[in-house]
Amino acid sequence: MRKSLAAALSAAALMGAAPGVVTAQDLSTASAPAQAFAPFLPLIGKTWRGQNTTQEGVEDVMRWDWAVGGHAIRISHAVNGGVYGGETLIFPDKDSGQLIFHYFTTGGFHTTGVIRPTGPGAMEIEETVHGADSVETLKSRATLGPDGVYRTRSLVERDGAWAEFGGFDYREDAAARVALPMVAGLETPVSAGPLDLTRRIVATAGAAGEDSAGYVLVRNGSPVADELVDAMCACADTVEFHRVVRTATGGSMIDDPIWAVPGNGALEIKPGTVLHLMLINFDPAKAVDGRVQLTLTFRDAGAVQADFSLTRDSAGAWAAFD
Repeated sequence: MRKSLAAALSAAALMGAAPGVVTAQDLSTASAPAQAFAPFLPLIGKTWRGQNTTQEGVEDVMRWDWAVGGHAIRISHAVNGGVYGGETLIFPDKDSGQLIFHYFTTGGFHTTGVIRPTGPGAMEIEETVHGADSVETLKSRATLGPDGVYRTRSLVERDGAWAEFGGFDYREDAAARVALPMVAGLETPVSAGPLDLTRRIVATAGAAGEDSAGYVLVRNGSPVADELVDAMCACADTVEFHRVVRTATGGSMIDDPIWAVPGNGALEIKPGTVLHLMLINFDPAKAVDGRVQLTLTFRDAGAVQADFSLTRDSAGAWAAFD
């Protein structure tokens, strides 16, 4: 996924800085630090599920909580079951008197900015993106409407003018969970007989219906060779064994029936090589905590279920195991 899109999603999710109607009771019972966060009180302690307004199938779940003993607010969010996510800390700056924030992402960049209330139930966010060259400055608007819908809209500067380019409409959902993607190297070991399955990742842009590539390293501790004969996942229509054949005039894709696992050797299905598991019509919404479960069947070792972590950067996720 391009960094500009990642930044756009991050801004839309971060715009969790939407105010709502704050009652006199809210203010009278809030501590002094909490009073600085009065516009956010209707959101804190709740989980919100949002649908992207311009990209079908892109969903964001975010959670608002007190942090630093009530001296700050933490917003955590995850897109499409954990393909991408991040956490924001909002706190009042004593020197400027402004509400400032720092947003940390799983996409390799971070943002900083200022949040300014603009009236009852409305505020604007100015955000500087660090580490994503294609987008440097963003603005956002957010409102919590009387219908209970929390609406965020992002703007980007183009040719000297600010243009809206998308956002999310959120509704409270107590059953929703923020599934932040885990570092690939933290995976749980999985074995099937003498076979060990590690470096299990699925590369996806997070859009429903796109074919996505899966990767895994299968080590064989036995001198007897085995074979990978089948793969399936509830997250895809089918899983195929794709091998890229390159020639002087181009290349083609072949669906192999089986893949060999050499005795005392390894089957390496690695990003950048000719092999990958192709998840046809992949649905990232089937992910739980940023992972999907595949069932791999071997001729001798039999069937084994294993979680595969979702990632936008397959090469980086694979290298993280080193």
